[in-house]
Amino acid sequence: MKMQKIRNSKKGDTKRPKTKAISLTKKAKDFLNSETMPARITVIALALVALAGITTILAVAPGLSRLAGEYNRSKRYSKRQLWEASRNLKKRGYIEEKTDSQGKPRVVLTEKGKKYFEKILFEDSCIPDPEKWDGKWRFVLFDIPVNHTRARDALRFRLRALGFYQYQKSVWVYPYPCEKEVLFVADYFGVGDFVEIMEVTHLTKDAELRKHFKLEQV
Repeated sequence: MKMQKIRNSKKGDTKRPKTKAISLTKKAKDFLNSETMPARITVIALALVALAGITTILAVAPGLSRLAGEYNRSKRYSKRQLWEASRNLKKRGYIEEKTDSQGKPRVVLTEKGKKYFEKILFEDSCIPDPEKWDGKWRFVLFDIPVNHTRARDALRFRLRALGFYQYQKSVWVYPYPCEKEVLFVADYFGVGDFVEIMEVTHLTKDAELRKHFKLEQV
């Protein structure tokens, strides 16, 4: 078995930046560019505010509308729809008006809004399958302490939902690149420090895996 270690995130390892280090702006951009299932208008508005914030309260509607036209998930919504969605988000405490360093009013996510958006990103997460398999297996291994039992069970449930194959009790396999998605899920449950991902370029016996994922030998 030939292996290439992608991430070694055992506790105490300071080399791997946690997934949460990825800015919310980047996450919002990826979300809006995604081709996965349609999202509610309020979620789209939330992502747009997370992406850039809006300078001056008077510019909320045109600002959101301008940004929306650049992304797959949001370009079909009207200025009026986005304005109503942002008003609803403000009423629910997910966005707020603040003043920036230059004294200009801005509309930004509240802490409550950030947590809500992270939850949406987690629930929306999926792993895109490329047209062609590169012949590599991605092994996800974890050794999670007993005081994180609920998080460990939740991680297993999510890996199964994402389509991973359980190779051993705490070893899961997927044929396509999945590092970003796995680490996002692990960090969401607070166990990212105990997860390791490896790329395996050769297995002596992978017929069962190829059959499970409906892959042909490369």
